[in-house]
Amino acid sequence: MQRIYYKDRSFNVEALPSEISLLVELINLCNDREASFEKFSVAIKKDACLTAKFLKIANSPIYRQWNDFIDLRRMLIVLGMRNVHKIIITSCLQQFFSEFTKSADNGLHHTWLRSLICAHLAEKFADLTGYAKPEEAYLAGILHQIGILLLLVNYKENYQTVLDRYYDVENFCELERNNYGIDHCEIGSVLIESWNLDSLLADAIHFQRADTNELINSPALLRIVAAARSVTTKIGTEHNAADLSKAALLLGVAEDDIQACLNTALEEGEQLLIELGFSVNFNSATSWLQSEPDTNHTLKDAEFSEQIKNLTLAQCFSRGESKNKAAFIKELRIGFDLLFNLQNLLFISPDKTHQCLTAFNDLETRKLDEIKFNLQDHHSVIIKCFTEKRKLISLEQQCSIIDNQLIRIMGSEAALCLPIYSDNENLGVLVIGIARKEVNYLEEKAALIEMLTHEISSKYLALIETETSQQSISFTDFNKLVHEVKNPLTIINNYLYILGKKLTDGHAAKEEIKFISEEMGRVSKILSKATDPNSFIGEGDSKININNLLVELDNFFKNSLYAEKKIQSKLNLETGIPPVPCPKNNLKQIIINIIKNAVEALPEEGLIEIATRNHCFQNGHEYLEISIRDNGPGIDNAILKNLFTPVESTKKGHSGLGLAIVSELIAEMSGNISCYSNRNRGTEFIIHLPHAVADSRE
Repeated sequence: MQRIYYKDRSFNVEALPSEISLLVELINLCNDREASFEKFSVAIKKDACLTAKFLKIANSPIYRQWNDFIDLRRMLIVLGMRNVHKIIITSCLQQFFSEFTKSADNGLHHTWLRSLICAHLAEKFADLTGYAKPEEAYLAGILHQIGILLLLVNYKENYQTVLDRYYDVENFCELERNNYGIDHCEIGSVLIESWNLDSLLADAIHFQRADTNELINSPALLRIVAAARSVTTKIGTEHNAADLSKAALLLGVAEDDIQACLNTALEEGEQLLIELGFSVNFNSATSWLQSEPDTNHTLKDAEFSEQIKNLTLAQCFSRGESKNKAAFIKELRIGFDLLFNLQNLLFISPDKTHQCLTAFNDLETRKLDEIKFNLQDHHSVIIKCFTEKRKLISLEQQCSIIDNQLIRIMGSEAALCLPIYSDNENLGVLVIGIARKEVNYLEEKAALIEMLTHEISSKYLALIETETSQQSISFTDFNKLVHEVKNPLTIINNYLYILGKKLTDGHAAKEEIKFISEEMGRVSKILSKATDPNSFIGEGDSKININNLLVELDNFFKNSLYAEKKIQSKLNLETGIPPVPCPKNNLKQIIINIIKNAVEALPEEGLIEIATRNHCFQNGHEYLEISIRDNGPGIDNAILKNLFTPVESTKKGHSGLGLAIVSELIAEMSGNISCYSNRNRGTEFIIHLPHAVADSRE
């Protein structure tokens, strides 16, 4: 259990409660594969406890190498989406199984509302006064009453009676100190201090209720938080006059400016609350903060309970460790039988040709061997489910003949089709035989089924990755294969040498034979390096004239790669570029890979333009630029975002590693590569190489 210590007392900080509506929203985001870090950031920053958890973890020694974090979105990116999901789900489970009673709901609700409006207002004050870190001001605002939640967790019902008097007493901190010898400002600052932030956040929390005369000369963040707190403690027309005056004095601005910021913050808060399902009335003379959570809030409680149950079931569902596909399907059948009383289940996945989907026939039903779903069959519900990555029920769609055949083979009236997929790949379809009367029940369980689909997809992806790695060739067998490949390479090289000798000096083919021989030698070196990565240690990089290399490659391609499609090439090479120290073979491999891809994508008589530029600067460093551009069909956005990541290629006979290797080779030369592409307007690769390249073999 995580604890902090203050005044000889120990405080549990592990199970600080969050607003239920936000937890429901965050669970839904966890189930949305398209949810971005930005969406998570917007949701998390509405709640003090969740913000506190992410601040603490992101600023722990594990992540401290990226320096202190104040920007929440940046925290989430560094933590990674998987860890973000884990923190949210853990927080939800902790709150669901905590000892909080319903009597604490109103106190929690009001504390959250005050914190939310204070955060929005602090951010507005930061913009108004020109404070350079509005995000930090927002965080200070959302955390300004975290101490109240900390005391509520540790003193429970005893503190609840004190919190119930929040609006009745002039000095709430004094009431806390009289009962506990400590107030929420103190303990809140101790919690934040324990995170070791390079920030004045802890001081801003500690001194938020200090005397105006003491605060007037304090740092900007302290004055901003104190000003925001003073006008949000009791929002209502009868309370605001003196507080507006105090805020204006602290920030050195007019009261009208303070009121304008408050109005904007309230409007933003109202919109946010409406989106979360609350009914609000800011025009009431009585502070809206003193209103009770409405029936929507009760519905959110019920939804939260249902979400937690679904989370628990989904986690239990994915616990098994399948060693092969047959065991995986068996586990699925058992799981769906236990959860939904559904026994008829088939897994449909791409065959070896990747042109059809076939059923995994673990039950050895002869008829299934004849069933194949052509990926071009747009009438098939199963193909729609596979390609569109969405859950479908056959009764709600127009089915093809082969869909109905499969449903009859399963002995069912209809089929529930669940897409199994990863971020980069469609993996298959889970087809579950159902009765007509079960459709409404399954619709009620849609959220749970969605969670299960995600868990099944992750588990199946891990299974096929394990199977793929087990099928990989051993290092000994790979060495034998390399040896066999190098034998014919040596013979070809010898014949090229003999052929070159037979040609007279100045013969046009002599230069081409020399080029081919060099490429054969390069292949041999690549194979040698694959079997012994240390074989080239100590081999110095010669200085390469980039322009000469590009001209040499262009001349060779004109009589080979370009000729078949009548590809036109255009060179625009800046003169005076000095030789660059880099591995020539690696650079040739990079250029050849990119041009080869361009040629394969281009139509007849397409155009490839190659350009070089010197003196290109990025982040204070000087680079040489190589641009390779074509006027082909362009690259799909879905492919573009993973362009330099090893994936299964869509091109027959290709491994999908080409551009991943290109990126790796350029990184080894301390360079970088980027790609710009538009549909039907072509693609451009831009390579930046430093003039002094780091040794890639160090």
